[in-house]
Amino acid sequence: MTAPRRLLFVLPDLGDGGAPRVTVALLAAMDPARYQLSLLNLGARNSALAALLPPQVRLLHRPRWMPGGLIGARWATLWFGRDHDLLIAGVEMRATFCVHWAARLLRKPALAWVHIAFAPWAAGFAPRHRHRSRAAYDAIPSVVFVSDGARASMRQWRGGEAPHWRTIPNLLRPAGDPHAVPPAPAQQRWLHRLATRPTVIGIGKLDHRKGFDRLLQAAANALALGADFDVVILGDGPLMAALQSQAQCMNIADRVALPGHVADPLPWLRAAQLYVLSSRLEGLPTTILEAFACATPVIANDCASGPAELLADGAGVLVPEGDIDAMAVAIVQLLASPDRRRALAQRGLQALERHRPEHVLPQWDEIIDIACRQPPPR
Repeated sequence: MTAPRRLLFVLPDLGDGGAPRVTVALLAAMDPARYQLSLLNLGARNSALAALLPPQVRLLHRPRWMPGGLIGARWATLWFGRDHDLLIAGVEMRATFCVHWAARLLRKPALAWVHIAFAPWAAGFAPRHRHRSRAAYDAIPSVVFVSDGARASMRQWRGGEAPHWRTIPNLLRPAGDPHAVPPAPAQQRWLHRLATRPTVIGIGKLDHRKGFDRLLQAAANALALGADFDVVILGDGPLMAALQSQAQCMNIADRVALPGHVADPLPWLRAAQLYVLSSRLEGLPTTILEAFACATPVIANDCASGPAELLADGAGVLVPEGDIDAMAVAIVQLLASPDRRRALAQRGLQALERHRPEHVLPQWDEIIDIACRQPPPR
């Protein structure tokens, strides 16, 4: 009987972003008879997401005696990588830099996982990050992309494709978080209000990339067209105060709630009439999959990359990139049409089929087998 392969997944943190959640979902679904699984968290130790890891996944942290920053993260990856057969960078940047560096020294194979349209994202990199990224993706032969759009973006940025690149859709485990902390009282009041008022919801880190300024402008335009609804944006981030100020300036503050981070967004999605993705840049938005699972119709900005792939075959409404007026019209039309919302919800549920474990896991088994047979990164 073949011994289980020892896999070390590496993440920069276990925050509430899409990549850590997708990684935890994949680890929870993988066969423990086939793999001995470890997850190295290079960030803070206190994370509610860690509670979702099943017992067969060993959670590792950077030892306290190691330095912080990138140096300590590299040493931690090297330290724990000694006992594993394959090192897997669970996300771009720091995790990939660490896996590349450690795998070279250990003479072990590596695999990278890309969750974003890399070319436009890398345009804002500092020169040292561009250099490190190019060195890593030139050296690691096996790379998984969450969407064909993300793969094409990396091909454009790198100037070609390596032979062992694969597109594997994100795996969705639609059950809610059994360990989720109950909503705070203010959040609970808004969750109850969702049951009595038409609501449009957005989810994500409150930063420029997620485009919630666009969502607020589209909401203001839709309200001006006569629609009656509230807007709830779940998440924390540096633009919290700016978004609150924007809502005040547009005289829609009484219709807008920014309740902060919630451990489990699914009850909020189930209670909302629409989910709107307003991002300027994505890879394959997990929140769209979660909306599908909750039978909540989706409107998405046609950003690079992922929304167009997920909403193919009429699984949602795709509006042109940056077209706030089109987003507002879509909100008004869908809120006014329960029949169309039901049809979109049904198509969304059908679109989930390719994201179920029985479809996703065999693809991961194949790329892991290929990666383990590749030489170490250069």
